[in-house]
Amino acid sequence: MKIENMREQHSSIVNEEREHVPAAQKHHLLLKKQRFGVVSVAMGEGIADLFKSIGASVVIEGGQTMNPSTEDIVTAIESVHAETVFILPNNSNIVMAAKQAATVSSREVVVIPTKTVPQGMSALLSLNEAASNEDNERAMLEAIDHVKSGQITFAVRDTQIDGIDIAKGDYMGLFNGKITLTAKNQLDAAKELLTKMVTEDDEIVTIIKGEDASSDELDALQAFIEETFEDVEVEVHDGKQPLYSYILAVE
Repeated sequence: MKIENMREQHSSIVNEEREHVPAAQKHHLLLKKQRFGVVSVAMGEGIADLFKSIGASVVIEGGQTMNPSTEDIVTAIESVHAETVFILPNNSNIVMAAKQAATVSSREVVVIPTKTVPQGMSALLSLNEAASNEDNERAMLEAIDHVKSGQITFAVRDTQIDGIDIAKGDYMGLFNGKITLTAKNQLDAAKELLTKMVTEDDEIVTIIKGEDASSDELDALQAFIEETFEDVEVEVHDGKQPLYSYILAVE
């Protein structure tokens, strides 16, 4: 995902609007209702900042172990000064609450059923201010289908899932939400997961670093990608998310 490019564009547009509006009209500009607004759910200060930097109106703190309630989402929707509000749950456990919030709210709400952070970012990057609600919904759903999501997390107990034996303390690699591998350290898990995710048609790998991943390890992972997948561009962001050492996006 070309997140850096979009961050710069979004910041430039906002600054340009402010610079060209007389001081007496700036209050009116703040009160003017926008066509579209976006409510996103994010876990981790860095990920929340990423969503805001590419256009999210409101970011609700939440994730795997702290799902926001329907009421939380309704409150966020009502705080957005826009004609239509898109919701990006970014977790399969939050999609239902988002849909319930949409039915309760008096606003025009469209739920994009994003189940991962990469899906949410890809959907948000495809939002077009000049398009209709229907065209935007279609484009955002297509964006979800075009991004591959990976996550590295750790096991809290011995278990077996889908025929894979998992020991407490092992690191697990999830590909589009499904556990596909285990490893004894997070770097090896991330490397193995990427070899399963990246194909010759892919162009960009985005790494979102978690709070338990070290800078040295991140450098090693980036070097591995550049050496193994020569034609792939790498983007790195510090998500500061708990639970997931790395969140990976491949497009």
